[in-house]
Amino acid sequence: MTVKRIAVLTCLDACKVCTGAGCLNAWNRREHGFAPYAGKDVSLEAFFHCNGCGTEPETDAGMLEKLDRLQSIGVDIVHIGICAVKDRKNGMLCPHIEKIRELLHSRGIETIVGTH
Repeated sequence: MTVKRIAVLTCLDACKVCTGAGCLNAWNRREHGFAPYAGKDVSLEAFFHCNGCGTEPETDAGMLEKLDRLQSIGVDIVHIGICAVKDRKNGMLCPHIEKIRELLHSRGIETIVGTH
């Protein structure tokens, strides 16, 4: 059985008030966005943040380095934190996070919106 390698992407701005506890508790308990992994062989490989509003992910050397790292360690799926959903009524992501999502897809990494 192949281990699924998981990462979590969060909003840098949210880090002003977020400890990551909600995401990590949901991961540890395999609840909410992580419920499908209950009883499965999975590994949390990374917990990373966007580089903030005003950056352009597709030309941001730091973000591209992060994405290279995720790819090099074999991350299969990136869960996008609820902090990145800027329009909860319509489920729309922050435009910068949406660009990162596109970059992840172009590298063959699946994304799922939702953590806790």
